[in-house]
Amino acid sequence: MVLGAPWLKTLGPHIADYNALSIKFDVKDTFITLYGDQPKGPRHAQFHHIKRLHNTHSIEASFTLQFQKIEPSSTGAPTELHPDLATIVTTFSDIFDEPKGLPPPRFQDHTIPLIEGSNPVKVRPYRYPHSQKAQIEKMVAEMLEQGIIQPT
Repeated sequence: MVLGAPWLKTLGPHIADYNALSIKFDVKDTFITLYGDQPKGPRHAQFHHIKRLHNTHSIEASFTLQFQKIEPSSTGAPTELHPDLATIVTTFSDIFDEPKGLPPPRFQDHTIPLIEGSNPVKVRPYRYPHSQKAQIEKMVAEMLEQGIIQPT
């Protein structure tokens, strides 16, 4: 359940404990406490947790995963993949395609409304190393061409 600001305003003063996922408030001289659902299943591990488990010999080994770009072969199926993974990648190939332009219109599209006649805030451009200038200009040109960004 999502409790919005209009409902929270009706409570008056209240105490929210985000660690315990609880909110306490007073109704007719009675304290009410609502508790959120505790997350089920595994949580994200932090490096120091894994290091402690490894140093205390609670686990024998730990591994890291790294994303790697998969290049399709001339047949369209990825090379050097387990057959089950190759089937998934081939079946859902449209998901793995490079984006071409903005996503399609959604039920709730977000925009930044601009005030008519207002001028942009004058600030110095972000500094970047000169060695990155060519790559930044190339990326901006590609995004303009794809329609992801537009001149302002």
